[in-house]
Formats: sequence, C-alpha cells, structure tokens
Amino acid sequence: MTLKAAGMICPIDIRGTGFDRLTSTTTVAGTTTAAAPLHGLQVDALAGLTYKVRPNFLVGVVGGYENFNFTEQDINGKLTGDGWTVGSYLAWKITPSIRYDLAATYSGISYNGVAGLAQGNFTGERWMVQTGLTGTYRAWGFTVEPSAKVYALWENEGAYVDSLGTQQSSHDFSTGRASAGARVIYPFAWTDTISLAPYVGIYGDYYFNQDDAAAILAAGGVPLASTPLLQGWSARMTGGVGMKFASGGLVGLGAEYGGIGGNFQTWTFKAKAQVPFGAQ
Repeated sequence: MTLKAAGMICPIDIRGTGFDRLTSTTTVAGTTTAAAPLHGLQVDALAGLTYKVRPNFLVGVVGGYENFNFTEQDINGKLTGDGWTVGSYLAWKITPSIRYDLAATYSGISYNGVAGLAQGNFTGERWMVQTGLTGTYRAWGFTVEPSAKVYALWENEGAYVDSLGTQQSSHDFSTGRASAGARVIYPFAWTDTISLAPYVGIYGDYYFNQDDAAAILAAGGVPLASTPLLQGWSARMTGGVGMKFASGGLVGLGAEYGGIGGNFQTWTFKAKAQVPFGAQ
C-alpha cells in the first residue's frame, strides 16, 4: 500500500495455494512420514478500490472469487466448490516507520463433498478478519519490514441430506493464525523508468482452531472446510520481487512455503498489480 497522496488505487491480487497434511508414525527406528492423506489446491482472485482519505490513511473495498479442490485419501473423500467474497479494509500510517492495517470479508461458498459412496451439496457462510502492525526501516540500501499479524476465520455450513439419504447436521468452526517475523527488501533502479525490489522473509506462525476436523473425517463424514484446519507452531518462508513503474503502477510476483517444522506443508504463489488513477 502506498500512503503518499490523496487519490484512487485499483489493486488486483491473484493467488493459488497448495496444501498437504502429512501423517507420521513413530517406530523403534525413528519417525517415518507417510504420503499426505489430505491435499489440494485453492485459487483466489481479488480486486479492489482504495481511496486515500489523508496522506497517511486509506480505506478500500474488495471483491473476489475462489475455487478449490481437496482430496482426503483415508476416506476416499473429495471436496470441491467455489464462492464469492466482498469486504473492506483500512490502513493507517501511524508514524513514518509504523503502519496498522485491518480488513474484514464475507464469503458465500457452494460445496460439493464426497466421502466413499456418499455425496452431498451444501452451502457455507464465512467471515474473516485480519489485522496487524508492520514496521519499515532502512539501512545500507536494504529495507527491513518486521511485522506482527493475526487473522481469524469463522464459518457456518448448512445442514443437508446426502445421496444415501443420511441427514447431515450443520457445522460451525473457526480457525486462525498469529504470526511474527520480518522480510528484507533490496530496492534498486533497473532502468530509468522501472525499479525492482526483490525480497525474502521468514515468519513464525501459530495456528489455532475451535473444531477438530480429524474427528469428523474419522467418523466417516464429508470433509467440511475449503480451508484445512491447522494447529500448532510452524515456520514460513517467503520470497519474490516487486516491479514499480514511473507512472506509479506496480506489479508483484511472490511465493511462500509454510508448515516448516509442522506436520503439514502449504505453498502459495501470488501475483498482483496496482494501478493509480484519479486526482493526486
């Protein structure tokens, strides 16, 4: 986010997230890891409009679409679906070196779940809130951005009758992540009109949730969440590059690998573009 002048910015963000949850078995010879029973891919596309109320304060609205496909090998299960998201966000540059951001979104999701011979369609309503503090410090040509962020997600999934005639009750769960870490950026002029900013980062994550999805799967139920429920500590590494044009436009490409030290792995690829317009 840029916080330099009053005006409008149109950000676009497209990302894909892959997920593997591993199982491990401890034997006298040590710990062995089996093939991941839960894996899948989710693609999200987001676009929004940002308005700079003041040079150090902005607000915005966002809309998006998601599509996902997850497989649970243990119960021959599969969960596919898609949905739309709307929301709003704000950012406040408290000091030249510290900024605060807050975002909230609502999603309406359509699910198609399979577990063995049973199949069912149901809907979900999801709320997500994200907030955090980010610092910006420069030294020796590098920019260091330490941050501390939290997001929380709540979802309700409606009751339905599966293809075997079994009544499946509604389901509520929540999940979230608290993280802290930093990334290091090295901005430099590539040409007279284009500057590049490659970066790397590392973060410590703590995932928390209020529902045991493993118990649902063990009971033979359909996997119920497009966002896999994770728990515990892990680390995450990020990397990418930003490209800024003299016109004020921005293009960014990045990737992150999460679950380091945990019993799952996630990988996320992101592409984003930002186009300024309106009065400056």
